[in-house]
Amino acid sequence: MDFKSPLALYIIWHPKYGDGHEISQYLYSQFCRDYKKPLLRTLGIPVYFRWEKTFDSNNPALINFEEAEYNVIIPLISDELVNDEFYVKYIEDLYKQCIKSNGKSKIFPVAINKSAYTFSRVLSDINFIRADKYDSLMCGNNGILSYLRVSILHELCRLLLNMKPAIDEKDSLYSVPPPIKLFISHSKHDDSKNEALKFRDFINSQTQLKTFFDANDIAYGSNFGNEIKRAVKESALVAFQSDSYSEREWCRIEVLTAKSVGCSVVIVNAVQNGEKRTFPYMGNYPSIRLNNNNFMDIICLTLEQVLYNNYTSKLLDKTTDMYGVTADSILSSSPELYSFVQLKEKETKNGKEFHLIIYPDPPLGSEEVDLLNKMNDEYHFVTPIVLPSLTITDEG
Repeated sequence: MDFKSPLALYIIWHPKYGDGHEISQYLYSQFCRDYKKPLLRTLGIPVYFRWEKTFDSNNPALINFEEAEYNVIIPLISDELVNDEFYVKYIEDLYKQCIKSNGKSKIFPVAINKSAYTFSRVLSDINFIRADKYDSLMCGNNGILSYLRVSILHELCRLLLNMKPAIDEKDSLYSVPPPIKLFISHSKHDDSKNEALKFRDFINSQTQLKTFFDANDIAYGSNFGNEIKRAVKESALVAFQSDSYSEREWCRIEVLTAKSVGCSVVIVNAVQNGEKRTFPYMGNYPSIRLNNNNFMDIICLTLEQVLYNNYTSKLLDKTTDMYGVTADSILSSSPELYSFVQLKEKETKNGKEFHLIIYPDPPLGSEEVDLLNKMNDEYHFVTPIVLPSLTITDEG
């Protein structure tokens, strides 16, 4: 069967735009893979460039919208592109194709400078990614690259979380999925509460994301515990791991709730003096050190985790179909001992024993696999890299 990626990105720029290559290579390293660090876990989303004109036309190569379930087109609208009528028509035609896709393809134009807003009447109603407000490409909080990274991450997360079966696709290009919510989990019994508050204010003032900040976001008369559990299920959890975090019952409940429902989790290491006991179920998640209000880095890491979990889950589902392998369960992250609790719950609900469990590459080390096997050797945890051998074995 033909393989179709869940998502593909296309970056378009004019060949005379000097920063086009640097921006596109940066976005490639963020969303596909970093060629300088090939062994690191990456998002692995296909990213394609459209900038050079083909030998037989005045436009870059056409885009085949059938090669991926969802397509995102990111034109870098610079002066050079604005002044080239062939590129203008090329992007207008892509936009019209996006409209016909019933929300399965979207275009997010990037305004490199103010002339971009006069680029085309056809695209005049679209809200541009406003990179023109930055003077430098620098990756810091005040640079174009950092701004593009967080903006595109957010839009891709919204797109994937709003995916529906094709038969249910009735929304137009203008249908806007809700913003990603970040549940800020923190202890009120040390100074980290102040950093968590600053983080919330930064998100609300500097981004399009939404936040959930416990008591401030719970309606009067509502059940406190139920509301927190509901919020975790609908959000990505950002846990400020501080000196007293593991001692607080509700902090532990928030982490366990997120873990049980497969919520994306990022650990912000805000420990100052030390912990009497680290909560063991905070492992197996990406972490980042709180350092000089590096809030944008925390946001990007969280959105990457949301995007990775959702894209990988859909990718693994398609990969197993391609190889004709029936998986009993697909995990969007590496398995751990807590995974057995989740698998057992599924087994109880449908009465089926689980055997083949697929999780993303790279594979776990032998020491972790041995520990999982000691827990229950009836569960076989494998990554997509070994699926062809399973197919051969099945056929044999």
